Amino acid sequence: MKIAVLGAGVSGLSAARMLHDKGHEVVVYEKNPTIGGLARSRYVNGMLYDPHGGHILNSKHKEVMDWVFSIYPKENWKYTDRNAKIFFSGKYVSYPFELSLCELDADDAVDCVHDFVLSQMGPEPDNFKDWLTWNFGKSIADFYMIPYNEKIWAYPLEDMGTGWMRGKMPLPTKKEIIRSVILKDPKERKMPHSSFYYPLHGGIQSMVNAIGEGLNVHTDFTIKSLEKVNKKWNINGEGEYDKIISTIPLPELPQIMQLPDKIVKLIKGLKYNSLTTVLFDCPKTDITWLYIPSHDYKCHRVGYQSALTPYANPDTTRGCGALEVIGTSFKVTDDIVNDNTLPKELGFEKILDHQFSEYAYVIHDKAYDTNVNGIKEYFKGDSTFNLLGRWATWNYKNMDLCMLDAMELTKDL
Repeated sequence: MKIAVLGAGVSGLSAARMLHDKGHEVVVYEKNPTIGGLARSRYVNGMLYDPHGGHILNSKHKEVMDWVFSIYPKENWKYTDRNAKIFFSGKYVSYPFELSLCELDADDAVDCVHDFVLSQMGPEPDNFKDWLTWNFGKSIADFYMIPYNEKIWAYPLEDMGTGWMRGKMPLPTKKEIIRSVILKDPKERKMPHSSFYYPLHGGIQSMVNAIGEGLNVHTDFTIKSLEKVNKKWNINGEGEYDKIISTIPLPELPQIMQLPDKIVKLIKGLKYNSLTTVLFDCPKTDITWLYIPSHDYKCHRVGYQSALTPYANPDTTRGCGALEVIGTSFKVTDDIVNDNTLPKELGFEKILDHQFSEYAYVIHDKAYDTNVNGIKEYFKGDSTFNLLGRWATWNYKNMDLCMLDAMELTKDL
């Protein structure tokens, strides 16, 4: 079978590798000069940079981990326990916030425990903002949950649904929170990324390169048209493929293929946000991520590459980290180290590089289910055209679930 995979990110490359290993003729088309999609890495002045946000690996799905390690062996990875912190009221509090109440000032901790014990009373709200207060209590919601989510989504929380977050964020029980306060134990152990793997050398790009090794990949390729003629798919008028696997973001499909007006309308209704990351040389730290909920700062998160691998900075006495800012209006200037972009306490001084990502996070607004289900139902009508990946299925998934979806899609081909 002759198959075209559109997009050389983790999803597209995983599917292509699986199909290639089964003997299919597979061609991958990628618009960028390098493969990897959002899981790309590069070096800047010798320092490691994941320009589209940090990507780490772990999974509760053994078949995914076995597959990855069969391609990029386990000895090439560093295994790390997450050491995430929250910059709250001028100090570092362990993540997740709701299991670290013992680290707060006494009055704040009492308010949080009191409100959480009384939470989850009455009907469960159908909007995200009210749900945060209903689930965690007013104090935890006001201190951390609401301001942080307002920053990362840059979308009215009251206009977002609630069915998406289970499995995406820690949801401890009342017993677990009380236990953490009494035992002064803030660790969260149930989420897959409580511990994780990251490549020792080359960033996450090294895994991507291993998956793509030996594949027929066309980079710097612009798809101008995609059409089905006589039961074969043509790309830019050529190719005659039996099957298409598209990882192209849904908003870009109407630009390259004919779709019914009602599907185009559904696609136009999809919501998402964008991201800018900025790489800095910084003091060395063992913090893996730092969350910044306060609206006093534009940055919502900092990822420390140097906490993921000891080879991130050639100067082993220093670290390197990348701040993240949501939106399309943020401008990177040398002044961001002095303005309200990030806390001065972090000690970030010199900007080394920066990157804008158009597609960062899928927004689950209240029209999400109607729009996404309608789009998927339409494409199900043609078994020769398959959607795969975060932006083609419009579902925020970590790398392991993208690989799992690739396994599911390719197993019967």
